[in-house]
Amino acid sequence: MRALSHYSQRFRRLQWKLTLYYILTTIVVMLLLEMIVVLGYYGFINYNTNQMLARQVGSVAQNTAANFSGPFINQEKLFQALKDWPLEMGTEFQGYSAVVDPNGRLIAVAGEQFTGDETGLGLPADVQQHIRTALSLEPSAAEMITTYTYKEKESVFIVAPIANKKAIRGALVVKAEHVRFSFQNFRDFIPLAFQFFGISLLGFFIGAVIVGVAFGIVTSRSLVRRIQRILTSANRWSKGDFSIFINDPSGDELGQLINRLNQMAKQLKQLLRTRQDLATMEERNRLARELHDSIKQQMFAISIWVNTGKSLIGQDENAARSHLSEAENLISHTQRELSALILELRPVAMEGKDLSRALEDYVHVWQGQTGIFADLEVNGEHMVSPDIEEAFFRITQEALSNAARHSGASTVKLSLACGEHVTLSISDNGCGFDIRDIDRHGIGLSSMRERVQALGGHIDIRSEKGCGTIITVRCLQTEIQDRNDLK
Repeated sequence: MRALSHYSQRFRRLQWKLTLYYILTTIVVMLLLEMIVVLGYYGFINYNTNQMLARQVGSVAQNTAANFSGPFINQEKLFQALKDWPLEMGTEFQGYSAVVDPNGRLIAVAGEQFTGDETGLGLPADVQQHIRTALSLEPSAAEMITTYTYKEKESVFIVAPIANKKAIRGALVVKAEHVRFSFQNFRDFIPLAFQFFGISLLGFFIGAVIVGVAFGIVTSRSLVRRIQRILTSANRWSKGDFSIFINDPSGDELGQLINRLNQMAKQLKQLLRTRQDLATMEERNRLARELHDSIKQQMFAISIWVNTGKSLIGQDENAARSHLSEAENLISHTQRELSALILELRPVAMEGKDLSRALEDYVHVWQGQTGIFADLEVNGEHMVSPDIEEAFFRITQEALSNAARHSGASTVKLSLACGEHVTLSISDNGCGFDIRDIDRHGIGLSSMRERVQALGGHIDIRSEKGCGTIITVRCLQTEIQDRNDLK
């Protein structure tokens, strides 16, 4: 069953689909052409009845020569031949078949009453002239199918010489009205046509398969290769590598599509570079604000404490020690804030840890720096894609930073669930804020939303004044890559 499934998968490929399409198209076209030829032949016969009858009469005249042996004539066989030939050839008509000797005398007749006398008088003058012409031919010329046709009203007269290698032995005269061939009846023609189709169907099928496979392989191979190049480049682009472009100099529709895709890749590469520059600038601005709001102010305070302590040395040793002790404490606090900023600058991937381990380490350090109790709960053991790891780690940093700076919380709870969906929940017991004024709370919350939207996920922020804040982030993992691929 597995082998059958694997075999059927091959026919879902574009090359085999095109090949099967070419085979079916070839079969249909060849059958239509055959039908057109047969119907055309049928129509040709209907419009050329006299010519067909003339050829039959010429053939009968050649066969009739066998009834002449030297000076003797086998009258019985000659009569039977004249009587049977229409039936044998599938021809029906009203009229007669007659044979005259070289002297123009009637030898045998079959069918309706012969209108002429023994010397052929009573026939139209043109028919009599045709008889004389046929009897005057050279034997070598008469051996070929030669006929003379004269039409009078609804009757047609056909004259053909009867000859052997030595002499002209007579002439066959046929008068016919309302001529019909057996295959001119459409009811009889349909079974013959189906019989003909049935015999040729196998040959057509084999020929169509050969032509379709050859044409499909030759034609589709180039097309499939070009599409494969597009797929290869598209896979590289989906991973963020826009350094590769599709090389296809052709000017057809597929070449125009490839040219558009190359232009799109260039634009995406430029857009990605611009986005990275903007992200770098945004991060620099944030760090500048952090350094300005905390480190710079603390360094200014440290300088004041140190200068005051220096001025008190030799005057008030206790006051000097007190000022230097305050400066020392402030230096220790500044070191912790610098450590936190440095930790934010290091991405999770560089730490060689998964998301849960990175969050555990970060929460532990953050708890020691802020003195706020933090509890992290991790559920599930599924691997998390690098993009989600990076985004969730940055969101956690931003949420904990906001909690430490603005909420006045004493406890923060974090919950991480790693499955087909990755869910992160961060809640605190702080003062909260009015969710309707979310746009006035800086770029932190906006940055969270942008990160989640870039992953196609969802973020829910709930808060009320005096009731704390709950941030829930949820993303679907569309692709999990082995970490060795990132090295």
